Amino acid sequence: MTAFDVVLVLLAVCLPLLYPAMAVAAGYEKAMRYALPLLPLPALMLALGTAPGWQLELPWLLNGGLWGMDELRRLFLLLTAILWTLAGVFAVGYLKAHHLQRFCVFWGLTLAGNLGLTVAVDIASFYSFFALMTFAGYGLVVHEGTAEANRAGRVYLAMAVVGEMAILAGLLLASAAADSQMLPDLPAAIAEAPQRDLMIGLLIAGFGVKAGLPLLHFWLPLAHPVAPTPASAVLSGAMIKAGLLGWLVTLPFGETSLPMWGALMVVAGAVASLGAAALGVCQQRPKTVLAYSSISQMGLMVLMMGAALANSDVAQPLIAGMALFALHHGLAKGSLFLSTAVAIPLAPGGRWLMWVLIALPGLSLAGLPFTSGAASKLVMKELLEPDNLEFAMAAYLPMLISAGGIATMLLVWRFLWVQRANASYGGNSAMIWLGWGMATVSSLGVFWLLPQPGGLPPTPGLDAMVNQSWGLLWPALAATLLASVVLAARSIKQR
Repeated sequence: MTAFDVVLVLLAVCLPLLYPAMAVAAGYEKAMRYALPLLPLPALMLALGTAPGWQLELPWLLNGGLWGMDELRRLFLLLTAILWTLAGVFAVGYLKAHHLQRFCVFWGLTLAGNLGLTVAVDIASFYSFFALMTFAGYGLVVHEGTAEANRAGRVYLAMAVVGEMAILAGLLLASAAADSQMLPDLPAAIAEAPQRDLMIGLLIAGFGVKAGLPLLHFWLPLAHPVAPTPASAVLSGAMIKAGLLGWLVTLPFGETSLPMWGALMVVAGAVASLGAAALGVCQQRPKTVLAYSSISQMGLMVLMMGAALANSDVAQPLIAGMALFALHHGLAKGSLFLSTAVAIPLAPGGRWLMWVLIALPGLSLAGLPFTSGAASKLVMKELLEPDNLEFAMAAYLPMLISAGGIATMLLVWRFLWVQRANASYGGNSAMIWLGWGMATVSSLGVFWLLPQPGGLPPTPGLDAMVNQSWGLLWPALAATLLASVVLAARSIKQR
């Protein structure tokens, strides 16, 4: 690494940590507000400007730190940096003077943790940054100080403590089995350890709190409605992906086939995908619907994770597929969350254009043809072909993916319906327009501009989209028909 690259790495992780010092000194409130979009820029430069494969040794850090970047970490770092940058732009126009410094301090600490865990290769750094992100995130959840926010914060904190204890126990056991403090040494050691199932269970449960696994998801639908909108965007778009990254760098993917754990995760993914949708369509608040949508979409990633655990020979392309799907979902969900705080223009033409732009990331999530969602789902379907897998649940995966597509579209329609009922009308500040507009463009375009991770099937092109358009369209059409029937029945009942 060059000296500039070393400085860039240190700036990427440490720059947000300046905010507590700025809060102590007087007269920095304005600077703290307008610097919010600048904090993730070194990380964005790092993800775009350096090739995967570098490592940085930090012998003075804890027991000796090691930070680095491979293709997997690069995708997660890129998602994190882009989304925090755009949410920071939005926050400049969104935030009020009320508790501004407090918000900025917790924002900076949470961001530092989120970026740090993405590049951490040693266990101590990874866990420290993960815990920093988790507990600093509490300050974002309770920022408004209302009774509802405080209740959501208590649930968030209780679940966070349980999750962190499970993660720490799992990492300590795995580190002892590997006789190493480096994450890359853990998967092989876990695969051969006598306490393998205990370690896997602890790591799945611990990171599952952040990722919204069923029965560990309770904090999500409580925290999102009460958190400031920029915080909701990064909570759902980037921070819950930290749980997925935790699984991908610690569990024994590719080391041994674990059909029991694979089947268990497929069941958990199906319950999350369909169960969250069933609960989400009953909600009355836009951000609550989106919270359940995040749980549902994470369920689809858990399906892939189950297949990867059960089939060691196809684990690496499935891991790359999960990372690509996480990038697509994080940017789309960030745009949708930001749209909940954007006022709708009063002019009829502007109003219709606004609703189209709000809907587009949701339609991409549902996998409509010619969107990044369609491309990522076609890649997912190819990877999860039953002929490529050898475990009992493989035959059910295509059906579960199609059911997940229907569930996603139902949640998109529900979100648009309740967003219309709760929308405000009028003008927005320039920074709100800029932040939301850039997030929408990024959700639609970034996926196509990035180099594809190695080991994946080629990204489907125009011809593939046309040839498979019916397979992509019918779940959305089925969901639209179902929503129309329910709406018509409700109208008749109200008469």
